[in-house]
Amino acid sequence: MNTIYIVPIEPIDQRYTRQWYDNIPRLLADKGYKIVTIDGEQPKTGTTAGAFLDFAVTNIYKSTQTEAISRLFAAGKIQAGDKFLVTDAWNSVITAIRYMSDLLDIPVEIHGIWHAGAYDPTDILGMKMKKPWPWHQERAWYHACDYNYYATNFHRRMFLHNLDIPDAYHSKAIRSGQPHEYIIPEVEKYCQTERDGKIMWPHRLNSDKQPDIIRDIATELPVTITQGMDLPKEEYYRMLGSASVVFSCSLHENLGISQMEGVLAGALPIVPDRASYSEMYPDVFKYPTEWTSNWHSYNQYREWLLGFIRERIDNYDRYLPALMECKNKLISDYLNANIMINKLTGKHSD
Repeated sequence: MNTIYIVPIEPIDQRYTRQWYDNIPRLLADKGYKIVTIDGEQPKTGTTAGAFLDFAVTNIYKSTQTEAISRLFAAGKIQAGDKFLVTDAWNSVITAIRYMSDLLDIPVEIHGIWHAGAYDPTDILGMKMKKPWPWHQERAWYHACDYNYYATNFHRRMFLHNLDIPDAYHSKAIRSGQPHEYIIPEVEKYCQTERDGKIMWPHRLNSDKQPDIIRDIATELPVTITQGMDLPKEEYYRMLGSASVVFSCSLHENLGISQMEGVLAGALPIVPDRASYSEMYPDVFKYPTEWTSNWHSYNQYREWLLGFIRERIDNYDRYLPALMECKNKLISDYLNANIMINKLTGKHSD
């Protein structure tokens, strides 16, 4: 029996990486493979301010994962036909796996999930990392993987275009959704019939999420900004379950878990018509991208946006059919990783 080695993102309670750590092995169970998780050393949990991970600790975690896999190769434990699922493809472990696989003549498959990177100019890596070295690194990891997974078509297209990946290699890039099935029952049970007329803003307080805009909206409308409240998941979902609207003005969004959680909890999603939101949400919930393209544009269109939000809060029930349609689409297309699981377990034709 061959093995699928899961190389996880470090589990952090405030991020979905904790749920992934438990959920992905369950999704792969009973598929005809032995499942092994490759842990790394995690001296502390938490994140760099405004970021998804801690930029120092993540490298300790990833480098010790690389050491663990290298020891497995050295001990003869890795066999031809084994597979590696790297749940954050921005990971130098991909280099090491491909290096050892090629030079030791042990053919393995590498599957990588892409979240963000320097190829995205609105992501923190794209804004802060000096170019061009990270672009060359990202291209190398892409080619080292047998399959590369992207949650949305927008993300896939951006990656291929910005890194100038030749057409001949586009078949390695797969729009797959992500393994978030577990949140559906977790969130739905908090959905309430009565809504409180409030706007939830559940995003990180970093520049690409444009927190200044929501703070200004909060001077006119009732807004709850959840970041900094240190809420347990249950309380967070309870607040989503009574909110009328979950709002975004993000410049960068390759999927947007918090908006989807809002929909599952019964809140109307109000999003800009840009990034992955364009393909994921019905027109009735999207406002023109220029309304929040920057602070200056927001001030120009401020009253229009406030009116857009007020109208949906005041007429919540009218939008319930569109909300249900949206919810069903998110569940079928984005809140599962069936395509990725089938690729990993061989239930596909190349």
